[in-house]
Amino acid sequence: MTRQPLNIALRAALMSRNVHQVRALLATHGLPSFAKALALCSPRVAADALSLLPQDKRNAVLRHLPRHLCDSLLPLGIAVARPYPTRRIRWDLLAWGDTAARIQA
Repeated sequence: MTRQPLNIALRAALMSRNVHQVRALLATHGLPSFAKALALCSPRVAADALSLLPQDKRNAVLRHLPRHLCDSLLPLGIAVARPYPTRRIRWDLLAWGDTAARIQA
């Protein structure tokens, strides 16, 4: 099944609110194909489809979506869950040898 028929099948499953069919389409066609079909949809339709998936599958699909679609899903409350908080580098800790001691003194 190419992207266009998968997109049509996805929209039909969403119109009937058939959660099992949406999940079966993902399982049958895999993440890359499902994400490509979802990328053809509007952000509202994509958010609706993603809301029917479990959290782990939703995050996996979101990682395969184009950046512009992920950015348009943010106002709708859908974002990739970050497993760990992002750490910031303290540049003063990168000084070598006794240079750090001279800076602190």
